[in-house]
Amino acid sequence: MEIQQPRGVGNSKVVKVQSEEAWELFTNQASNEGRPVVAHFGASWCVTSLSMNYKFEELAQTHPEILFLYVDVDDIQSVSSKYGVKAMPTFFLIKNKEVVRKIVGANPDELKKMVDASADPFETQIVVE
Repeated sequence: MEIQQPRGVGNSKVVKVQSEEAWELFTNQASNEGRPVVAHFGASWCVTSLSMNYKFEELAQTHPEILFLYVDVDDIQSVSSKYGVKAMPTFFLIKNKEVVRKIVGANPDELKKMVDASADPFETQIVVE
């Protein structure tokens, strides 16, 4: 399977998910390895989603222990629907295939806090909205 990087980013640490099967493969593998997943659901036409790509990439570079995934909602509608994505960008923190945190909107500070906290093994609370 070919892994494509988001456009405009060389040597990216963010994996662009191309299909529902790839999503399942990546999230299963991360769960098996005990790695948290941070997923960015966005769209190529959404300016606020695009504005978060740099911050998301920066976090991926500094947190190699976390799997960073990018999902284009237009490309993989089934995964977007499954997670109830209604606005872009939406970010999820997923541990053991369970959503533990969700951020809707372009909020780089909250995203950084979520990622930093996910690297903390004591941060295991489940947030239900």
